[in-house]
This record gives sequence, structure tokens and C-alpha cells, in this order.
Amino acid sequence: MTVTPSTSTSSVPDGDLAERLAVRDVLERYTHAMDRRDADLMRSCFTPDADLSYFGGLRRFTGSEFADTFVSSLEPFGFIDHSVSSPRITVDGDVAALDVHLCATMALKDEPVVLVRWVRVTDELVRRPSGWKIAKRRHVPQLQYESPTSAIDFPGVGGMDPRSSNA
Repeated sequence: MTVTPSTSTSSVPDGDLAERLAVRDVLERYTHAMDRRDADLMRSCFTPDADLSYFGGLRRFTGSEFADTFVSSLEPFGFIDHSVSSPRITVDGDVAALDVHLCATMALKDEPVVLVRWVRVTDELVRRPSGWKIAKRRHVPQLQYESPTSAIDFPGVGGMDPRSSNA
């Protein structure tokens, strides 16, 4: 297959695209850290003094507190997946804004139930020598539902339990 470069021009300067991609990388590190329960990777996403408002303001954290607290709250779950939807990223010098929907799909370890939660996240990020970091976050749940789950079975191969964190 031959790929021919586009002749159209973008109204977004290349530098802006690189910065938006770097901000997107923070979001992807965050979702990967949640799914893998990686507190160190989670810490890399936030400034230590970040102002983090979760569950519509019911829970507040600093960046330093968040990683260990939130990763430990995932203990009841086996498989976890965070999906990103409709990200809007704007960059202005050394500050950036991110507005995104996240869908968290989480299978309970001890019962055959999967929980699906959609949240809207708005972040303010700052550029540091080590890269972009979230300095302020507003996390607002939008909807949630639970559904029964079952073992995954592939004919001729066998099955596996989606409640396992190895799924």
C-alpha cells in the first residue's frame, strides 16, 4: 500500500499539536495507571499540591495524597478499563486545559458484577521542567450502571473469569 501525504494545511501550528499531544499523554498515563494500579505512574500525572475534586466535590485530595489513596480504593475490583471519549485540549503557553469524558468499566472480584461509570473530567495543567502536570481537577460522575457478568469462553480454547485482574 502506498501512502500519499496530505496536501491540505492545518490551521493548528505544529508546536501546538506537539503540546496538545503531550497533554494527551498525561491523560493516557493517568488511565493506564488506574487500570494497572500503578501509584508511581499516577504520581507522575499531578503536581504535589494539585487541587483534586472527585465525585462532584465529595472527596478532595492533593496530588501527593491521591495516588496511594485512590489506587488502594480499587482493591475490590479485578479487571478495570478506562476509556477516553471526546477530549478537548487547549494550550496557552505554560498552561493547558483538558475537558474529557472517561468511562470506567470495573469487574468486582467477589461477585459476578461489572460496574460501568461515566464521568466528566476537567483539568488545568501546568508545564514543569519534567513535563505537563495536572494542577487542578474536577471529576463529576455523569451516570453509572451495574450488570451481571459471566466467564469468557472461547470454543476449543477454554474460558477465563473477567473478575481476575489478569483478564
